Amino acid sequence: MKKLAMFLIFSFLIIFSLQQMTFAETENEEQREKEIEKAVEEKEEEEKESEIRKIPSKLIKLLPKENKLEEITHRTIWKYIDKQSTLDEEIGIETVTALLRDISRVYDPIVNKYKVSTIQIEIIKYDDKYELAHYWDETSNSSIEKIFNDAYLIGSPDEGTDCMFNYSKEGAMTICKTDEYVIKSIIFDKYEEHFTYNKLKTGTEKLELNEITTRIVEEILKNIKKHENLKNNNQLYKILKSNIEIKENDNKKLTDINNSIDDDENKSIGLEKNKKYGIQNFSCTKDEFGLITISGQFNNNQIKKDRIILEILFLDYEQNIIFKNTANLLEIDEFETKRFLGNAKMDESIATCTIKVLS
Repeated sequence: MKKLAMFLIFSFLIIFSLQQMTFAETENEEQREKEIEKAVEEKEEEEKESEIRKIPSKLIKLLPKENKLEEITHRTIWKYIDKQSTLDEEIGIETVTALLRDISRVYDPIVNKYKVSTIQIEIIKYDDKYELAHYWDETSNSSIEKIFNDAYLIGSPDEGTDCMFNYSKEGAMTICKTDEYVIKSIIFDKYEEHFTYNKLKTGTEKLELNEITTRIVEEILKNIKKHENLKNNNQLYKILKSNIEIKENDNKKLTDINNSIDDDENKSIGLEKNKKYGIQNFSCTKDEFGLITISGQFNNNQIKKDRIILEILFLDYEQNIIFKNTANLLEIDEFETKRFLGNAKMDESIATCTIKVLS
């Protein structure tokens, strides 16, 4: 009887263990099936995303062909190493970016540590200017307005298109903006192998550009116009003009208009015809220690002013702007003469300075 009881207990334990194993195997199979289904879904999503990425953007067709770049440089220098495109349908902005590398030499990381020159091209197609401004602020360190305002050269190859050019010790940048596109071309040319940017000047000595970023943007503009069944035979590098000179001419015209208005007002209230208002007796001198002394006076007219903002530009020997600063004259009564005096310690590259009234 005792043996029979032990046999029954042992049989029961075996049956219970087999049931547990069966349940575990069933659960494992269900888990594996779920994992397989999840993997299949993820793979299908990846394939869909891959298919989307493979769809080429129409903007890529606007990029200049490599044989066109060879015509510009007269030999094989630049080759595309990357092209990417994005589309944000929600805000209506499509972009394409491309990277060109100078293949005429090889990077030497051990001996010379030279950086190979590269060119970055970006084309932005937009529907709404406010969405463009928001997108630009999100992706750039400076607004389009500020970039154009600080540009070395600006110009308009045709109505509705504004272009700029600027440079630094590291390279140069050209941007053109239409009512539908923004085209940007930047060259990173640390050793000035493709253009000597540090010799650019203003005035009659302004260098007439014919460098690669300007030519690339021009080619893209032509491709856009061709796509729109329009013609653009302008040479962009000849159209761009000194931004400083344009601003100075605009300020001179504004000053002439204000002086004309002041003369009329002076005549109406019987003031002296030859009375000079604004900044007078301005002086900017530098001693042998590099200390610059700025002095002068502001002659106010018959209108009381709460504040006058003076902008002081420090120029080098080639009349390029090295540094600029502003100063305020407060609470100026009618016909009051307010004198100003200041000092600044600058390096030897400062040759002189100028001053003008901003408001």
